[in-house]
Amino acid sequence: MLRRNLISPVLAVVVYFAASSIAQAACCPQDCGSAPAVACAPITRTVTVMEMVPETYETCRTSYRTEHVNETYTAYRTECVPETRTTYKTVTRLVPETREECVTVCKCVPTCETRTVMKKVTVCKPVTTYTKKTVDCGHYECQCVPVKHCFKKKKSCDPCDPCCCQPCQEYKTKQVWVPNKVCVETPCTKMVKCTECVPTTVTVTVNKMVQSTEIRKVCVNRCVCETVPVTCTVNVSRCVPYTATRCVAKCVPVQEKVLCTRMVCRPVTKTIVETPVAASCGCGCEETCGPVCDPCCTGKSRKHKRCK
Repeated sequence: MLRRNLISPVLAVVVYFAASSIAQAACCPQDCGSAPAVACAPITRTVTVMEMVPETYETCRTSYRTEHVNETYTAYRTECVPETRTTYKTVTRLVPETREECVTVCKCVPTCETRTVMKKVTVCKPVTTYTKKTVDCGHYECQCVPVKHCFKKKKSCDPCDPCCCQPCQEYKTKQVWVPNKVCVETPCTKMVKCTECVPTTVTVTVNKMVQSTEIRKVCVNRCVCETVPVTCTVNVSRCVPYTATRCVAKCVPVQEKVLCTRMVCRPVTKTIVETPVAASCGCGCEETCGPVCDPCCTGKSRKHKRCK
């Protein structure tokens, strides 16, 4: 494609220079000199030019589209599975065993001893008691005793009136008992039983503790360590595989037919009509012929020079 794009402008330049040479021949049929300018007739030419032409073609292309597909995969989940395990542990057990040991034993041995004991004895003893009694040892005496008179009281009495005064007090002799109380104690003797403690010598049998050494069989518990198997059920976590389905988006290639346009370099026939202008080369080609006189000029700088 790049080569075709480069060839088309090269061909156009070649065609351009060929047309210029033909115009030069028509415009200047004679050698350059001091001849007068002649008018040229229009020229019609058929030119084949390579041009880039659009071309439509059908092709297949691969495109990608997203599709949701159900996919089966293996997943894992954690489950607790009961597992039976056997472990060993050390157990301390008491084992009874019989030993012979020397033991100090205290025994009761009867022994006769003589002791002095206070013995209680009942004895009758005379006891004298005194009874107190009050006795009146009084006597009669002659005493003057006033005589009592009964008078009626008057309502009003003049103290200056002698008749109004009370009579004098009269006395009489009378025997009066004069008491004399005396306390008299009367003795009384009686027999009373009483208990007395009398010392007595007695022979007594007493148990005394006597220590003795004996050999006896003694049962003793001894600690023995043993390893015992223990079976237990333990829940263990395990990963269990299972089949699951999931929806996955995938890019799927699809072949499809499309119409594309491309530029193709093809020869195209064109008819060109040119009207050359008569020019005199006396004063220079660049002033009369213009660009048609390019073949007469030399140099790539496109500067026109006078024809020789």
